[in-house]
Amino acid sequence: MKNDLKNDMKNNLKYDLETGNADVIAGLKADLRPVRSESDIAGLVPLVRAIWREVFPPIIGEAQTEYMLEHYQSAESIGREIAGGARYFRVERGGAPIGYLAYEIREDWLFVSKVYLAAAERGKGISSELFAYLERQAEKAGKDRLHLHVNRRNEQAIAVYRHRGFEVAQAVVTDIGGGFAMDDYHMEKALGSEL
Repeated sequence: MKNDLKNDMKNNLKYDLETGNADVIAGLKADLRPVRSESDIAGLVPLVRAIWREVFPPIIGEAQTEYMLEHYQSAESIGREIAGGARYFRVERGGAPIGYLAYEIREDWLFVSKVYLAAAERGKGISSELFAYLERQAEKAGKDRLHLHVNRRNEQAIAVYRHRGFEVAQAVVTDIGGGFAMDDYHMEKALGSEL
């Protein structure tokens, strides 16, 4: 039954981004709207800031949250990531933004850069849809695993990733300037791993 649901989710998502021209990728519980233009990015930034300011201050503090928003999730930094090959999407339900997703196809894997949902949207199975989409994109790109970074104190996200079949590959501390460091787990999931 679980595999049937997983296959249904994969089949109901429109995986037509090969041309990069899809306006919306329709899902069962949420839709993905590609973020491409400066106006798309400008529309995404308030959502990014709201989600980060809710999620991260208890984990990394307000000062580091604001530093990272300015240096890693500003309109300029998101624009640079997109220009460098990252694919950003606004997650929507009924046309209303409820989160965002970003990934990059790298040499050895699909790198899951961002999977964030507004607090009211968590626990509804949306992240399962998003990960099914990411797995399909990895398969299409000929990659056999997903890779992501998560703060070691972000217990809620780690629990979600473990539930999705991710395992800790290594712990890494990275100096990001401004007197701050990212204290992360690098986690991986081999594709074909069953839940």
